[in-house]
Amino acid sequence: MEDVVTDAPPPSRFSPDDLDNFAAPPPQPTPILVVSPANPSPAPRRLLILLISPTSLALLPHLPSPPPLHASLLLPELPLERSQPPIRVYLHAPSGTLLAAAHGPAPVPAHRARAVARSLVSALQPEEVLVLDAVRSGAYRGRLAADEPVEGKLETRAARGRGGVGAARGVAALAPPGSVVDGLGAAVLAECEMRGKAASMVVTWPEGARPAEFGVMRRVAAELGVDPAKAAAGRVAGRAELDALYT
Repeated sequence: MEDVVTDAPPPSRFSPDDLDNFAAPPPQPTPILVVSPANPSPAPRRLLILLISPTSLALLPHLPSPPPLHASLLLPELPLERSQPPIRVYLHAPSGTLLAAAHGPAPVPAHRARAVARSLVSALQPEEVLVLDAVRSGAYRGRLAADEPVEGKLETRAARGRGGVGAARGVAALAPPGSVVDGLGAAVLAECEMRGKAASMVVTWPEGARPAEFGVMRRVAAELGVDPAKAAAGRVAGRAELDALYT
């Protein structure tokens, strides 16, 4: 009679390539927030504004004076020769607000959004967070008018308890709220919800509209000392003053 314990097991019906499909992927390195040498011990800030949409990023070149670089968030797996970090954090000294700018059409890969959000919120420790993002046309399956400005917000429980965060207080809730937002902005909102922080995420449409077309952008511009009528999304890249700000 065969000994089922000591006998050699039969060959696997799976090829080695098939077995690799069941292996856990290697762990991704933790994103790194590099603080500027001018701010070796950054103090906690009351408000962090995350600029993701082209409309919100268009405000940066029109600040009265270039804000100093506060920190840069790096993804270790990206090549070092990349022209700029995916996220740079600037300090707007007059208001004490931190401005985190997400550069490029897809600065953070979707599978890294959660880790980046965790690193950003845990390292900066803001009291409140305002995310300015854009609605993707596919989220509404083409049911949005191409030239009709739309803005709406999603909020954490803590933000609803205090009536909103900063410039988002006058924005109506996003309707319908379904799965119309994703990526870095949604990951930051989820991270703030888990930490019990007050955070509002305002999304606007069309994606490349001028800041002056939205109430939230006009209020943010007023807090930063920017004339929203002079800022135009879609003309952000390639401008000399913006290049000087990012270097």
